[in-house]
Amino acid sequence: MTARIYGAFRWLRAHPAAAWTILFVYAAVVTFPHEQVQTVVGEMAKAMGRKNLYRMAGAVGLALGAWATAVFMPQLRRQKLRALIGGYFIASFALIFGAWGFLTANNTELVHYPQYFVPGALLMALTLSPLESLSWILITGGLDECFQYWYLHGTWAVPYDFNDVFMDFAGGALGVMFAMAFLRVEKRHGAPFSIKPATAVLAAIVASGLILFASGKLLLYKNDALPYWIALSRLRMPGFWFFDETWGPKVFHTLTPVEGPILLLAALAFFAVLDAKLKISPPDERP
Repeated sequence: MTARIYGAFRWLRAHPAAAWTILFVYAAVVTFPHEQVQTVVGEMAKAMGRKNLYRMAGAVGLALGAWATAVFMPQLRRQKLRALIGGYFIASFALIFGAWGFLTANNTELVHYPQYFVPGALLMALTLSPLESLSWILITGGLDECFQYWYLHGTWAVPYDFNDVFMDFAGGALGVMFAMAFLRVEKRHGAPFSIKPATAVLAAIVASGLILFASGKLLLYKNDALPYWIALSRLRMPGFWFFDETWGPKVFHTLTPVEGPILLLAALAFFAVLDAKLKISPPDERP
């Protein structure tokens, strides 16, 4: 398994055009069939019962987490900066468990983590930058939710789902840290890191959002009495905690249009520290 991962990372770097094509195709495949996947999950719930489906999803999630850790640990021991890398790996798991505890209605939503773990790891091997990799994750995860919010559910009284984007980010972060164990990681000396394309695009999105909000064209909550262009929510939640038995067995919190962006940018800044402190190079030739 380890040799295959090294080989895959080397192939990605040797064939960047093919690698980016694979990533864009992957993003499309996990985004556009959303309703079909929901239908399949609904049929599984009918066939095996919701409780059994949630138990199975939880067991699969734990098994995948255990696999990632088992593969990660031997490679971590090779790293001189193993404490820093290991600490961020644990922090990524902490984000996942925090999201599961506070932002998740049921265990089928655990699919977000492996779904974005894969591009997180591949992006890290390609970009050699946690900040750039996770900026791509935020952009693609955000577009995924845009597709659902404005196209699939354009007439529904729902908020833009920052909960899902945060879960996407946490899965991507775990993939990024997993990949770092297979790369050459050293302390950074000399010139600071440079701003790369996805980071610049994300900064432009944030800046544009602030400008639109200041001009009144972007609203946090839909208000037909105002001449707005974009509303980030078509529903005000009745309270901090929310429960609907048709959604799942858990009481959870829905991130507001203020909490969501702040939490995501804070998490991104936390991982961006690695770009400032570390020089990350392609993987060693040896498996």
